[in-house]
Amino acid sequence: MAVIIELLGWGGKRQRYFRVETSSVTIGRGYENDVVLDDAHISPNHLRLDAASGGWQLTDLQSLNGVEIVKNPSSPSAQILGSDSPILIGEGAEIKVGRTRLRILSDNHPVDAAKVLHHLEQDAGKLNRLSIWLPLFLISLGVEIAALYSSSFIEWQWKNVFSTILSTQALLLFLALFWGTMGRFLRGESQFLSHYCLILLAGLVYSLADLLIGMLGYNAGTEMVILILSPLNALLILAFLLSANFALATNMMPRQRWISSLGFVMLIIVVSISAQLKGWGEFSPYPDYFSGLEVPALQFASAEPADDFIANFDMIFTEADRLAID
Repeated sequence: MAVIIELLGWGGKRQRYFRVETSSVTIGRGYENDVVLDDAHISPNHLRLDAASGGWQLTDLQSLNGVEIVKNPSSPSAQILGSDSPILIGEGAEIKVGRTRLRILSDNHPVDAAKVLHHLEQDAGKLNRLSIWLPLFLISLGVEIAALYSSSFIEWQWKNVFSTILSTQALLLFLALFWGTMGRFLRGESQFLSHYCLILLAGLVYSLADLLIGMLGYNAGTEMVILILSPLNALLILAFLLSANFALATNMMPRQRWISSLGFVMLIIVVSISAQLKGWGEFSPYPDYFSGLEVPALQFASAEPADDFIANFDMIFTEADRLAID
């Protein structure tokens, strides 16, 4: 029966492992050992494992720093093993030699069942391509330029909008680099273009939804529709985007991803409401003007004719005078 020695990293996660077929295994920094560990705090010949009934017999080979038994199914309490005092360790025992933590297993130790890949991970290879990213980038850039042009009230000049376009694209690049770096650190793969494509897609969906919300508010004749639906649209898209980024960059479970994403969205809502409450009730001598320009061709709801609207002016002022007298 072979023995498996796992080298553990942060959080007890396996970084690498050694498989030794012999019944007696030596561990140390010297090259004559069966398992060679690169740790300056480990002696050249540190310890030996001998197969025994119910596990392995661990013997400290007069090492400088000894062996710490972190976890031993055969003995519930942790202890430091001194020289020439062997101890029996069971399946799944964890020991610390120098600054290195090891787990001892047999080759027939059961492993967890395979997990189903998230659908985003299955399709990540399709997004992580320059041929996908480039069209999305050009479309996103065109939509941004069109939005800036349609909302401009002065003569259009490239120098006036270049800084805005540059800062927006720099922000998107920074976000993609952030998620890519996190993925490289946590999962060993960056999926940089996949994250970039997801961010660009989220921006395009937001722009389209915001246009539809603006049309709805224009036809409803009230700005309240826009004030309610526009932030709701942005927060909803942000929650889905964060969940997708977490799926590609981390090993979080679906519930953990959604809790983290919705928690961040709730934090934004709380901060926004707090900022709004701070300004409510304060009198401003300046009126609040609506500076948006709407295209009549986007109107699909029936509207009151202009002549009828002007004819009702007298009635409106008469009613206002009556209310003022009362």
